[in-house]
Amino acid sequence: MGQNYKKIAEIALKRREAAIPNEYLLPKAALTNLPQNLTTIPRTSGHFTTAELEIIESNAEDILLKIKESKWTSLEVTKAFCKSAVVAQQLTNCLTEILFPEALSRAKFLDEYLERTGRVVGPLHGLPISLKDCMITPPHPSSIGMACYANEPTKPNEETVLVGILAKLGAVFYVKTTTPTAMMMMETISNVWGETNGAYHRGTSSGGSSGGEAVLLAMRGSPLGVGTDIGGSIRIPSAFNGLYGLKPTFGRFPVYGTKSGISGQDFIYSNNGPMAKSLEILKLYSRAVLSTEVSPWTLDPKCYPVPWRGDVIEPKGRKLRFGMVFDNDGDISVHPPILRGLEMTKKALEAAGHEVFEWEPLHHQEMANDMNSSFYTLGGAAILELTLKHDEPVFESMMEYEATYKRGEHGTLGPTKLREMITKRNAFQKIYLDRWSATAKNGKGPMDGIITPASPWTAPRLGITQKLFSVNYTGVWNLLDYPVCTFPVTFADKNLDKVRTTFKPLNEKDAGIQADYDPEFYDGTPVVLQCVGRRLEDEKVLEMTGIIAGALKALS
Repeated sequence: MGQNYKKIAEIALKRREAAIPNEYLLPKAALTNLPQNLTTIPRTSGHFTTAELEIIESNAEDILLKIKESKWTSLEVTKAFCKSAVVAQQLTNCLTEILFPEALSRAKFLDEYLERTGRVVGPLHGLPISLKDCMITPPHPSSIGMACYANEPTKPNEETVLVGILAKLGAVFYVKTTTPTAMMMMETISNVWGETNGAYHRGTSSGGSSGGEAVLLAMRGSPLGVGTDIGGSIRIPSAFNGLYGLKPTFGRFPVYGTKSGISGQDFIYSNNGPMAKSLEILKLYSRAVLSTEVSPWTLDPKCYPVPWRGDVIEPKGRKLRFGMVFDNDGDISVHPPILRGLEMTKKALEAAGHEVFEWEPLHHQEMANDMNSSFYTLGGAAILELTLKHDEPVFESMMEYEATYKRGEHGTLGPTKLREMITKRNAFQKIYLDRWSATAKNGKGPMDGIITPASPWTAPRLGITQKLFSVNYTGVWNLLDYPVCTFPVTFADKNLDKVRTTFKPLNEKDAGIQADYDPEFYDGTPVVLQCVGRRLEDEKVLEMTGIIAGALKALS
């Protein structure tokens, strides 16, 4: 048995505290009598100057333009976001590693380069970018919420490929963000860093596993972040915090060198993708990373040699066809605000001339069950053999990992079971492909995309997903390997989103999730949905998301 996890956590927390400049901290008096919606605090606290507020409230694409035109320096932008990130940390507990000294040095270098040459080093020149903790930035630890990694320095040759690419494009790295233990929960809590709460309602979850990233973005502590997604880990936190978040098709973006909670498993692929309050920066980011100038496919053997393509919907301006998953997925029903968000989106799209029809979520429950089962089978030994080293207790929603480990998996998976898992997964992928293609009829092409909830909740109250764990709405798309982007619709409204008066639960968990709904408690939490595309249609997904957002704006 190694050092106890409590001592390890104490060291990590002290390191984080020591790295935060006192002048960036909100005074203790400002941390009392906090409002429910924490996103209001940066503007109302009086802690930020007018210039700082202008910077942190700007979208990333506008910041890049102002840096390029020398209206702002990267240094002043970086300082503003360092300060804002500290405030977000005080209010939500969203940060792990603090990289301020190297960030400020990097920003100065980029400013001097621009002044000297009149050119930017790349399309992300001078932009502070926050990173989920699994992105390795030597020499800083990459703990992924586990005591065994929390204080272990990383080596230069371990740097995540994407980190090197973003640096080449001009990014400034200044913070890394919290994840749950092994990145395998839908809320962000660990024995090392503690719990990360939501931004729009401090009594709700930030989501997981990119929860720290999501609340930092929602709090205007970052203009652009990078998360990862293996079962909803970009989209669930993006949904709970009112963000756009892209889960791409596996192979479109480089993933090599990203720390994994279940190292070596390839049954369900983990992806990384951008998260932000602006859809346009997701497009800019994607064009930059998947450019021929960078050619990430020469750095990551899993990355397809396919540059990012623009304007893929043809003919330009044509009306689209969407399938929509409404009240439930056959297993779990959504809360009333989510249902209203679906109805709003359908109305907006139809008003804009697009077609929306109900899409039956066939096999969704089975696919979600198979995904979860695969994580337990493949992750039981991988995770428990690390947590046991430091006597880390297992959180309730991860108990099945422990149970699987105790049943004797111990890192072995019989070839027969693995073949059966892969055969069944491949069959689901073929069935879904054929169903999608079959929507072409009566002279119309196949549907363009699927609109679906991202979660049954807007943002669940803290701790409830330990008992009522449900990633059905996101996980099926990981098993199918389809690209998906979240998009904000509205906010829960206690006057509009009443408790269902006639509701017949589909099962015990469905009853529990619906019983949790309280219009007063969930008032003001974000309503966010997903837009799904066919495999490798990542560009189209972002274009469709933009069309949906435009239709919603036109109707508001």
